[in-house]
Amino acid sequence: MTHNLKQNLPVLTADEYRLGQAHTLYHRQEPAEPEHTLFASYLMVVNMTIGDDYYVPTAYIDEARAEGTAVHLTLTRDDIQNKTLTRTPQFIVDDRYNEEKLAPGESSAAAVPQQGKPIDDNVVPLPPNLQTNPEDKSNPL
Repeated sequence: MTHNLKQNLPVLTADEYRLGQAHTLYHRQEPAEPEHTLFASYLMVVNMTIGDDYYVPTAYIDEARAEGTAVHLTLTRDDIQNKTLTRTPQFIVDDRYNEEKLAPGESSAAAVPQQGKPIDDNVVPLPPNLQTNPEDKSNPL
């Protein structure tokens, strides 16, 4: 499964709720067991509006809608809440992962196509300490 993920791309649920912005991929070092909800890779999604981070298994990224302006999930907002994806997976807590920094991307949601009824919020850039290259001062906040 290939993902064209970039840092700061808006992450939208299947019902067009703006969950946050793509940040980092974490890959499990031990074998995955999807039948026990132990997935191989997780996308960390940062939500600056409510302050939560989400860890979404990459198996829930909708490959059919990979147009590059947003990351579309196959889960709805209710699915996200029911699966408690705000919990940091244990393999990350235990430092048993390979981290993949995403390439820098657009930090604005202006390019997101208007589909359905997305949540009415403003997507703000990630703070410098969460960006790929915090030493780069050319990205004003």
